[in-house]
Order: sequence, then C-alpha cells, then structure tokens
Amino acid sequence: MELRHLRYFVAVAEELNFTRAAERLHTAQPSLSQQIRDLEDEVGVALLSRNKRHVALTEAGRVFLDEARLVLAQAQRACQLARQAAGPAQATLKVGFVPAAEVKIFPRVLPLMRAGMPALAMTFHNLPTGALEEGLLEGSIDIAFMRPPLHDERLTSEAVLEERMVAVLPADHALAARPAITAADLAGENLVRINPRQAGVLHGITQDWLADHGIAMRSGQDADNVLTLLTLVSMGGGVALLPDYASELVFRNVTTRPLADPAAPAPLIMAWRRADPSEAATTFRNFVRAAFRLASQEPQTEEPPGRQGR
Repeated sequence: MELRHLRYFVAVAEELNFTRAAERLHTAQPSLSQQIRDLEDEVGVALLSRNKRHVALTEAGRVFLDEARLVLAQAQRACQLARQAAGPAQATLKVGFVPAAEVKIFPRVLPLMRAGMPALAMTFHNLPTGALEEGLLEGSIDIAFMRPPLHDERLTSEAVLEERMVAVLPADHALAARPAITAADLAGENLVRINPRQAGVLHGITQDWLADHGIAMRSGQDADNVLTLLTLVSMGGGVALLPDYASELVFRNVTTRPLADPAAPAPLIMAWRRADPSEAATTFRNFVRAAFRLASQEPQTEEPPGRQGR
C-alpha cells in the first residue's frame, strides 16, 4: 500500500463519483478504478459500494477514510518537520503559478521579498491550475497563484485580483482588424482552450459567456498550458479566450482584442496548505497583501519590513 492509494481513495470518498475524482486527481478513470480495486484487495474488505449510477462508502470504508486522512496528514507533517529540521539555511520557498502571475503579481511582490528577505531561497514552478492544487497537497508547492476553485479542505486561499477576458487571435485573422470582438463575431470559429481539467474557473467563464449570448463555436484543440495554446493560435488553429494578462505577452503572429460584450472577470487567487507552519510562507503572503493592499485572513504577528508605522 502506498500513499497514492490513500490519496486516490480519499478523493473518491469525498466526491462519491469516479469521474469527478479522476478529474480532481488528473488521472484517467480506468486507472483510478484499478487503484481502488488494488487497495480493497490489500485491505481485504470492500471500502466502496458502487454500481453504474451510485457510489457510497461501506461501514468499513467510513472507518478507513478517517484513518487514511490521518495518515496523509501525518505524512505531510513529517515532510514539513524534516525540512524545518534542516535549519533556516536550507529553507526554500516553492512558489507555483499560472502565467498571469508573471505579469500581474511578481513584478510587484518580488522586489519586496528581495528587500525584506534577501537570504530566502525561492524556486518557481509554472504549472496549470490542476497541477498546482496537486502540488500543494503533495508538498512540492508551498504557495500557488492559480484559478479557483479549490477542491480539498486542507487548502485555503485569498483572492488577489480579477482580470478581464480578451479574445486571442492569429494576427492575420480577419477579426484582428476590429477594435473589439463581439460574441456574434466568434460564431462558428474554432475554440482553442486550456484543457478543462487544468483551467479551473476559466472553462466555466468561457462556456457561460458563449451560452449567455447563444453562440456556438466549433470544438478546436485543447492545450495543457498557455504556451502551447498560443502556438496553436499562431498556427491558425482557432481563437481563444484568456484573461487580459495575455495582452502583455509578446508572441509571434498572435494578437488580442477586448470583448465588446464583457465576460465575467477571471479571479486569480493565492492558495496554500492550512497546516503549513512555515514562517517564510507566512511572510511571503504578507508581502502579497502589502503589495495589493489586501486584508489579512490569518493572524499576522509582524508587518512586512518597511511598512511599520505607515
């Protein structure tokens, strides 16, 4: 039995749906089903009662769920304590992010961090939203700038900012000559999108906007990341809808236009583990709050350097 078996079981037990659990775990449903069967074989009892339409915990499954959560929490704590025991000189803050953070957040926050904590080592990981949530849970990411929603109660978040949605077009597309794009302009166009499993709330914003205006776009290609999406657009693969950070990216043969019929804004959140005791992570969050004038949602023992008395 491995920790991944426990993570998979907890996800199914909380979702009570194999399809949703597979999406949450970013794995294929047949693989997930096999992992659960392997776990039940090892435990020696049925943990789930399931048929084609219904999934429920057995009595044994309810008991196992409580213990599995404790084991996962203890494993996470063991990793944290081991990192802390290595001493401050070994501390590294692992920051995950979707591309919007490079444009909208880091230019305002990182100068504060360099001035206030110059000795802190930081690593940066550009990942889609779905992978960032998984990284937070596994401990490979300490703080993530990502799209909501979160799917696990062990994580918490604060809203940092909202972005307008824009149309992303090949520079030689006929619509690129227009100052703004209406929903009707996109009828029948190929829609290039980030894979819905990785896109967070962006997928729903796009679908709702099209539905609200009664517009049908043809299904185009899905991409796992923004770089691939922009490449597909540049090659004439279709049109995409992205938050307006895309307007500040320089990419060959790609341009953006505002939407004449505005879509719902795209939120960008800062997420972390509720149980993370890291002083560096707490200080980093406080710098983000200072940069964006956010109200803290957790106890704050010390103001970021340079802001006392203001």
